[in-house]
Amino acid sequence: MRIPLGPEEEPKFQIAPMIDCVFQLLIFFMVASRLATIQNIELEIPLAKHAVVPKERPDRVVVNITADGKVYAGDVPVTISELKAMVKQYKDINPNVKIYLRADQASEHIHMRKVMNAMAELGIDDFIVGAFIPGD
Repeated sequence: MRIPLGPEEEPKFQIAPMIDCVFQLLIFFMVASRLATIQNIELEIPLAKHAVVPKERPDRVVVNITADGKVYAGDVPVTISELKAMVKQYKDINPNVKIYLRADQASEHIHMRKVMNAMAELGIDDFIVGAFIPGD
């Protein structure tokens, strides 16, 4: 016995779930990119006569170290362990993480070493150290 199936419907393209996914991805990347673009801490950057301006600096995670040794991820004060956790999350998104390290010229080198060692534990070894190039 044949069972009548009724009229066959044309498959429809659902756009609402795709719009939801696009908005979620947009929000995710806006939040994730904030870590890489902020560097609003006032620092006295060391002078370097033979420094070279890197071409890919905007793609780097900015880490600032003040004269008193406080560490900032962009403009957010963090501890070394918090910085490590933040960069680890960012590394999960972008495996080729690079660091732009800006330190005040009055800060002690030990603070830079702590940041560099924490990043090395995550497998990150590509650093640019911020320097001011004096005019001629």
